[in-house]
Amino acid sequence: MHPTPNDLSFRLFGFPIAIQPFFWLIAAILAAVYIGRFDNMQTWIAQMLAGMAGVLLSILVHELGHAFSFRHVFHTPCAIVLHGFGGAAIPLQNYARGRGFHGMVANCFLSFSGPLAGFVLAFVLIVLFQMIPAGDGFVTDLFLFFLQWTITISIFWGILNLVPIYPMDGGQITREMFLYFFPRRGVEYSLVLSMMLAILLAVAAIMLFRMFIIAIFFGFFAYQNYQELTGRSFRR
Repeated sequence: MHPTPNDLSFRLFGFPIAIQPFFWLIAAILAAVYIGRFDNMQTWIAQMLAGMAGVLLSILVHELGHAFSFRHVFHTPCAIVLHGFGGAAIPLQNYARGRGFHGMVANCFLSFSGPLAGFVLAFVLIVLFQMIPAGDGFVTDLFLFFLQWTITISIFWGILNLVPIYPMDGGQITREMFLYFFPRRGVEYSLVLSMMLAILLAVAAIMLFRMFIIAIFFGFFAYQNYQELTGRSFRR
């Protein structure tokens, strides 16, 4: 996943950041689903923009967690790209991944640092939310909506990313652990587990919760895992 000419690009904390157009579409859809039906167009538009800003803040903080881990643990510069399926912290040069137990821990921390940053953001916003009284006007209520939605998406996104499905953070953690215990077949084992869980969750998202966006999300990852697994089998 690399930046394109149509991206919104800027730098933050020294990291190049690119936001692709598809990111805004998915952010709008997520916000609209959360808001639901509306009675007042002005309120709905304001909540839609606040909801999109919440998605941006949540996922950007998540990726900054990875980016700071690249910088301070692996001493590697990286860029951040926000796209339709979330985001990615992309190293700008080759870096030495750790080996052995300590290497596995460092690699797992790199993956866990994104959800951790999101959980820290959620905690800070929960404290702020408790400090602001409701019912003080449109702007205050809109800000409380922004806080509540950003807390929700930060916690949900962090938990979702810790599911052991590759290439999400949980899938990368699982792969590192499989590689530590099964050096020769760890990748294949992790892909099988990841693909089975992705299929199961895609079906559950449709059958139990009618969450078609989530089903597409998991279905896409299941297909990716299948492609990588069959590719590795073909090369052996």
